[in-house]
Amino acid sequence: MKRILFLLAAFFLLALPSCAKKVTVTIDGTLSPTQTSLYLIVNEDTAHAQRVQIQDARFSVTVTVDRNAFIRLHDYKDWPERSVFVLIPDSRHITIDWRNGTIEGSPMSSKLQGAMREVSEANPEGFHIDVFSDNPEDWASARESEQRIRQMMQQKQLETIQRVIQENKGNYIPAWIVFCYYKKVDEPFRHMFDSYRGKWTKHPILKLLKRE
Repeated sequence: MKRILFLLAAFFLLALPSCAKKVTVTIDGTLSPTQTSLYLIVNEDTAHAQRVQIQDARFSVTVTVDRNAFIRLHDYKDWPERSVFVLIPDSRHITIDWRNGTIEGSPMSSKLQGAMREVSEANPEGFHIDVFSDNPEDWASARESEQRIRQMMQQKQLETIQRVIQENKGNYIPAWIVFCYYKKVDEPFRHMFDSYRGKWTKHPILKLLKRE
């Protein structure tokens, strides 16, 4: 009987989410000389964002987090999708360089950075066609072309998101992408997000999404 109870206890311990395992990581790096603020945010818990001390355009901070956590370093607490430095603690020491946008010491963080760059480069936000004419027909034609190109860009971005998720379905990178873009895509694509299965779909950051 005792052996059975022991085996059951061991089974439940193994069944606990992987996020229960903690890791300690030191993050340091070089910032822009004009940068005066830097926040460290774990799994988008902005209410408990840590203000990182900056000295001579450099910083160093050590944190203990879940091994699948997303650590965001940003000037602001908002706009996670615009953050260049979102780190995955796959090593004990990660170094960033704000001036050239590089990450050293963390292969998974670099992979996430590349994935987000692919998705953001296809972003239709901000695209417009300049019109240097007083002719209303020229303006109407430009707006029509602008809308058509925006739709093409949006479709390209959705395809990029889908491909990147498929390429990374064995890690937690898709969780960050879905978190950033869930509310920025159309309803059919949200349903596609909801249909995914895999360990990344259980990431705690996705619990922050309000799926209406």
